Amino acid sequence: MKRGKGISRVLVVVLVVACALLFTTTCIDLPEGSVGSTDSKIIASKPVQEDEQAKLTALLGDLNKDAPEKVKQDVGTLLHKAVDLRQERESKENYKMSEKEYVLWEKITGLLDKETIRQFGKDNYKEDEPNPKLDYGKDTMANLKKTLSKEDWEKLNKLRNEYFKSTANEDEEYDVDIVAEIKGIVGKYKGLDADAIQLNLLDDKSQKNLGIFCITPECKAVYQDGSKNGLDSLSKGEQKKLEKDWKAVTDILPEELFASFKYFKVGGDGESGTYAYVIPVDDQGKTWCMTVDPADITDDGLFPYTVVHEMCHYLTLNEKQVEYYRDSDKYYPEDRYSDWECVAKEDSYLQGYYKAFWKDIINDWATDPENPYFYYRHQSEFVTGYAATECAEDLAECFCAYVLLDSADTPNIQAKFDFFDSYPELRQLKKQILKKVKDNDVYVNPEIEPQDEEIFEDAA
Repeated sequence: MKRGKGISRVLVVVLVVACALLFTTTCIDLPEGSVGSTDSKIIASKPVQEDEQAKLTALLGDLNKDAPEKVKQDVGTLLHKAVDLRQERESKENYKMSEKEYVLWEKITGLLDKETIRQFGKDNYKEDEPNPKLDYGKDTMANLKKTLSKEDWEKLNKLRNEYFKSTANEDEEYDVDIVAEIKGIVGKYKGLDADAIQLNLLDDKSQKNLGIFCITPECKAVYQDGSKNGLDSLSKGEQKKLEKDWKAVTDILPEELFASFKYFKVGGDGESGTYAYVIPVDDQGKTWCMTVDPADITDDGLFPYTVVHEMCHYLTLNEKQVEYYRDSDKYYPEDRYSDWECVAKEDSYLQGYYKAFWKDIINDWATDPENPYFYYRHQSEFVTGYAATECAEDLAECFCAYVLLDSADTPNIQAKFDFFDSYPELRQLKKQILKKVKDNDVYVNPEIEPQDEEIFEDAA
């Protein structure tokens, strides 16, 4: 189940662990000694042997009970070599994984995959491929032809084509520069909203944006005419229809949470695609946009999980929680959460969550972030399959489950619920959301992810 995209996607360029508040207007000070404020440096006095055993147990996950000793020994031997190389490298303040380590982790993941298939069977699931003919952004470009000069329009079109060529090649280093160039071109035209236009132009080609609303200081959503953002202008009736989507969101989330949101956008790729997402408007994570797909606001009771999930991304990825940077070649120690665009601050929710639940398994995940067997050997640790796609997604999926589910299914998931419960402000937010859900008679499905059909072949 896709709930979000954009800032929550992590691209691993090399295998390395260089790998958000109730309101942005108020900076949260985490309790001293809380999970999120522990020292991220390696504790030198901790026995290496004990640390490696804990890592081995974490890597095996649900395989631990039935894995043969030979598998555990083989994985443990490779792990020992990888840990030695990393510790030697990091002692010299070198945080970029070496080729030798990369090869070792490929072998570790290979052994774990083989044992996962032995125990659980072969994965049969294939994700739907996007339709290469779809490109709703071309509609925005066509609308902009009415306002831009021919020269500026051609520059803009070229930049957009370069952007999507880069994404197809999984090259994430273009982001900030291309956004700045687009804003530079569009910003010369007083009648246009450069921030809104760049969001529309760089959205996934499959996303058909219907309308944008500006969030006022009073947290109200006011329709922005399409002539300002490159979308089609809507009639009063069409605007009223989209306003219902804002009500659907604020029937669940306290409006105060949107104090740092500049836009509320309505549109998407149809039912059961991308349900919703949040994305920063600027390059520091200070102002944000939330998009929801009206096709996914149904009576199945899953939409509440979606909006709580997306708001959690904002709570954990705003400028008070992480530091955004332009240099995607910057690396950090293994015990620090980072991805291609940001690094978690020491006292952030994300850093605490990463150290508690992801640090020991991160290199196995990073070997192939799309490897389905990673989830299958850690099913007891994740509330959904989507949670296993990345640490930040796990945090958001688990937070919406913490807020909306009656109980945890496993001790491992309960430990994650306990993590959130250790923050008084998150406990309070949970109460606020549940009160809104009750007062507005919002139906919440008792299952965060209703069971799909069987996707395994029988284990050989």
